[in-house]
Amino acid sequence: MAQLVLIGLILFALGAYFVYKRRAYLTKTPYRKALFNTQALIWLSMFLALFAINQMIGGFILDSTFGWIVSIVMLVLGVGNAIVGFIRYRKLYPLAADEPIHQS
Repeated sequence: MAQLVLIGLILFALGAYFVYKRRAYLTKTPYRKALFNTQALIWLSMFLALFAINQMIGGFILDSTFGWIVSIVMLVLGVGNAIVGFIRYRKLYPLAADEPIHQS
């Protein structure tokens, strides 16, 4: 049951990544584009971390030490990128909020 929930969360994170990448592609203003790219980074890192957790719980390839090392590295990279994304988001949000939506 836990693995089914994780698979749903993984698919949700991947879908959110594609949504924000599309919004970044369609946005013309630079700060909003950077903000949407940062949100996409956060969702991609959540996808990576959730995928690593799913591998640790499921244990399909984790019968070796190498599998555990790869899963732990994926988890650390995912959480680290999410933290960097949240810091970047906090810096970009005020700039994007003050930016005019329609530029000539």
